[in-house]
Amino acid sequence: MKSKVLYIVIIALCIMTVSSCSKDESEKRIEFAKIVESRTSQDLLNDLYVGSDADVEAIARIMNVTPSSIERIRNGETEPTAQFEERIREVSLYYMQNDQSFSKLQSIVDPEYGWYDFILNFPFHHPWWFWLGNAMLIILGFIAGYNNLESLAIVLGLIPIGELIFGCVAWITSLICSPDAIQDSYVDSINPTIEQIK
Repeated sequence: MKSKVLYIVIIALCIMTVSSCSKDESEKRIEFAKIVESRTSQDLLNDLYVGSDADVEAIARIMNVTPSSIERIRNGETEPTAQFEERIREVSLYYMQNDQSFSKLQSIVDPEYGWYDFILNFPFHHPWWFWLGNAMLIILGFIAGYNNLESLAIVLGLIPIGELIFGCVAWITSLICSPDAIQDSYVDSINPTIEQIK
């Protein structure tokens, strides 16, 4: 019985490994890089603006700049320096490679947002791990119940309930502990390290 369970786990891990190493993924990354290189910084920032649901402050935290600089570049009043333009392209490439999901981008790049987004959105960002893990727990619970190991079956059954409770606590924590507002000291002037006049 133990060898069958071990055999199923090994097969599942092999399937996940093979599916993660597909050739299509590398072709998509090359295509995304070409798209990002062909677009202007203003267009890339507008894509991030739409993806963030107009949350300029979140974009500014990701880029490590002030919101007013993002707005001026996005609206075409100024243009980015070469160094900041490279940062915009890098972040836009991450954004495209992560299915244009702004929450995934934030969890990768924004240190203030990443910790609770990882907990709160883990089932959405990593659905195979989440659902496969829960399915394995349920199967192991049935096996334990079938072999008259009721205490183990109860413990394995309580783990998904614990996940739900933990998710609710993480959600409430994310509502209470939102990132602090960015102090914008470049509202009336440009930041010379980030932007330049056209």
